[in-house]
Amino acid sequence: MTLPELLDDLEARLGPREALVSARRRLTYSGLADESVRIGRALAARGVGKGTRVGLLMPNWPEWIATAFGVWRCGGLLVPLNTLNRPRELGYCLRHADVTVLVAVRAFLRHDYVAALETIAPGVSTTPAPIHHVALPALREIVWFDPPAGDRAVDLAPLLASADRLDAAWPGVLSAEVSPADPATVFFTSGTTADPKGVVHVHRALCRAADDIAHVLGITADDRTWGYLPFFFTGGLVAVALATLARGGAVALQEVFEAGETLRLLETERCTVFFAWPHQAEALIGHPRFRETRLALHKGVGANTKWAAALYPPGHQAVGTFGMTETAPLCTAWPWDAPQELRAASHGPPVAGKEVRICDAETGVALGAGRDGEICVRGPTLFSYYYRHDPAECFDADAFFHTGDLGHLDERGALHFLGRIKDVIKTAGVNVAAAEVEAALLAHPAVAAAHVVGVPDPTRGENVAAFVVPKQNVEVDGLLAHCRERLASYKVPRHVWLRREDELPQKGSGKVDKARLRDEAMRLAPSR
Repeated sequence: MTLPELLDDLEARLGPREALVSARRRLTYSGLADESVRIGRALAARGVGKGTRVGLLMPNWPEWIATAFGVWRCGGLLVPLNTLNRPRELGYCLRHADVTVLVAVRAFLRHDYVAALETIAPGVSTTPAPIHHVALPALREIVWFDPPAGDRAVDLAPLLASADRLDAAWPGVLSAEVSPADPATVFFTSGTTADPKGVVHVHRALCRAADDIAHVLGITADDRTWGYLPFFFTGGLVAVALATLARGGAVALQEVFEAGETLRLLETERCTVFFAWPHQAEALIGHPRFRETRLALHKGVGANTKWAAALYPPGHQAVGTFGMTETAPLCTAWPWDAPQELRAASHGPPVAGKEVRICDAETGVALGAGRDGEICVRGPTLFSYYYRHDPAECFDADAFFHTGDLGHLDERGALHFLGRIKDVIKTAGVNVAAAEVEAALLAHPAVAAAHVVGVPDPTRGENVAAFVVPKQNVEVDGLLAHCRERLASYKVPRHVWLRREDELPQKGSGKVDKARLRDEAMRLAPSR
């Protein structure tokens, strides 16, 4: 089915049940469906139709999900935008995905998106539609959401002002033309190049992914999922929101992580399903109020982590998983009702029609059980292509996607993920392309060369570290300030060391040996 059909079916069966819960409002399935129709009508009045790229820049508010379904009702292609992006990153995403209509909140935390857009394209934030600016050639309109104040919900008036131009038949007129095979989203994910790639998923794949995840985790209509993982990631939108909604459960939204407030929310809303990055789980366990908090968590992810025993009760149903944006996101896992010793020992077998093949990274030849190699996947929730790329470039001759990750399959067919082949650093659950950080450092006038590697960290997985060759005298603090202006906070190096060119280890080819740099970084980084 399509995503609008999924929501309409849920409304018909579960109308008065709670779907989304936040500090400011609570939306039932009927309320979510009705709001998505109103937003869809407003977007249709602005010319949004099949294939229109609509950017969405907003924290985890109920309005995010309602707007997403409004876009899908029109047949539009949703482009979730990272709320942590700096102007350069935001500008790239808007240009690369050909965003035509941008729906955005003016500011969030320390991020001023009006100022960011003015940096990208001066004057664009106040230009009435249709916008024509050389810096954002596809963009035609920006719709600003007024942020909530106190206990008030987000003011939708600026968006809905044009809805009365169309009669009540809209956006149903457009929804009737939406096919399960139509593109639904473009998620941005860091790869091995300086700029992220746009991962395109179709309606059918996202609906199937939501159902697969709900099945593996054992989610039911009685479950409530903690909804902090940002919706601009597949983990937030698909694994948290869509998977919970697909089973009639409720999502308890939280826009900012703070361990004490999170514990209060988990207890008050009686959340049963938990998704988080490792450093957040550790922060909850280490909080002074953790032991006295009455948690109901017993489903979710992390069964194969060191913190699972502290967070979940004995006999919990949490699972260990492997996945990525391209697999939307779940790829492998033992299901919730498998023996706990299996769920804790590996990342599990392929899920629901997916296939995993381990190949030699150089030759592409398939390897047998127990052999380490590149993890390659195919299946019904795999992405369709990278935006602006020929699909033939994204898959091999057998339609397998080569992940660039290292692992092996055991005798049971369960995956054991070992690390990354690609030059990508995974910090706090997010991929960071070393090349992107290197490019930011090289933009500093005093930098001659920059080499970025990952350093193991017990809480965050890895930290970003950089070896910099300066052209002239430069302070590390100045380099970090330079990076903070250009990169999201999680991409900014936590360790920077200055070196002469002749101090860098080299391969026989004359290229810098990053493997040896990683070893040096591990020796130099402060132990924890």
